[in-house]
Amino acid sequence: MKHLFLILTSALALSACTNTSSNVDGLRPLPTPPPTVIPPDQRVQQQSLKWITLDAGNTQFSFNPQVDVLFVIDNSDSMKEHETNLSRNINRFIEGFQANRVIDYHVGVTSVWDSSERFRTQKKDPYQNGELRFLQDGKGNTSKDARFVYRFQNAPAILAATLNIGVVPYDQGGPEDEELFSPVAAAIKLTGHGAANENFFRPNAQLIIVLVTDSDDSTSNLSPSQLSQMLIDFKGGDAKRVSVYGVLGKKSDPDSLKDYSLRVHPKYHPECFTNGKPSGKCDAGFGPDMIEQFIFAADAYEGTPDQIRKKYIMGINQPDFGQDLAQIGSDITVKTLAKEIQLPQAPMQVGDPKSPDYGRIMVRVIYGTPEQIAAGHGQEIPQADKGGWLYEPSTMTIQLSGDIHYKYSPGASFVVMMAPAQQN
Repeated sequence: MKHLFLILTSALALSACTNTSSNVDGLRPLPTPPPTVIPPDQRVQQQSLKWITLDAGNTQFSFNPQVDVLFVIDNSDSMKEHETNLSRNINRFIEGFQANRVIDYHVGVTSVWDSSERFRTQKKDPYQNGELRFLQDGKGNTSKDARFVYRFQNAPAILAATLNIGVVPYDQGGPEDEELFSPVAAAIKLTGHGAANENFFRPNAQLIIVLVTDSDDSTSNLSPSQLSQMLIDFKGGDAKRVSVYGVLGKKSDPDSLKDYSLRVHPKYHPECFTNGKPSGKCDAGFGPDMIEQFIFAADAYEGTPDQIRKKYIMGINQPDFGQDLAQIGSDITVKTLAKEIQLPQAPMQVGDPKSPDYGRIMVRVIYGTPEQIAAGHGQEIPQADKGGWLYEPSTMTIQLSGDIHYKYSPGASFVVMMAPAQQN
């Protein structure tokens, strides 16, 4: 399907301007401007507007926002209550995706890993490191081939059941030294033809990792910065296409709410004891430092560590768990829907700088199918900071905000009309 980029341009009402040809490749004039064109300002009313269109099949005007969300769930013995809480509240996470049907999402689940010989030989489930788990339907049935949820399914119910993967006690082969980094690294490698995660990760999708654990990472051969760079490389070097969230235990949480590895415990932290008694050196406690460093590295474009912590790290023991999940889902929705459209030249800006009308840009942005737009039924996106678009003069781009509520139509794309600042 062709994607039309319609550009409104102005020319003085002179007989010399009646020529309908164009020396710009891909541009052709429209015979009659649509009646809904934004009326010009009083200062340009004496000008006659001529419409031309750019029809070069430019894919920047298509709109199929995609997001791939990978949950890495800790299924060690201490996570039973947390898993239940996550499953109970997951509808809050996905409601933003459901409301904006234009978002093409994949959501999959994998579990932590433990590289010890004991774990590899004693674990009961068939899943290898980084494999997506088969979907559950909430009625005790497990899919034989489907490993991820996608739009238009009964996503909340399926995802709630799939996220509740259960816990495995240590004496039954469950993990002790929980690895969260190695499953992420393994997951993005299992993408080839016939591999377990085939078709889950897509080249043009936002990549979202959500780590859910009351422990810290124990991967021995992968640092936070190395894993962060691996994900960025996986997305073609575009750091803004990668986001990592953590639903984690906090350093300030009581030891009783933490995994043993984060407690002041002689087996895991012998440096905290003298002659078998607490030395007082570890009174501040332990938190998921490795995971936090990974989140800081992966989301570095978002600001300082404190700013990132506030936005990307949630407490697994907080009572408002559902609200935190809703915030993550809302955040992902905004990231996925944000879009940039490059204009070929600067548009006209209407009004005198001293006038209250100053700043109105002679641009229209319309979303819809070619048939809807031709019939005048496309969805016009307003010029607005919230729920609309803004013009960035330094790059000559239209910046579409991520909080626009689109009227979804299969095959819809954008049409942009503008009056160039330089009139011919």
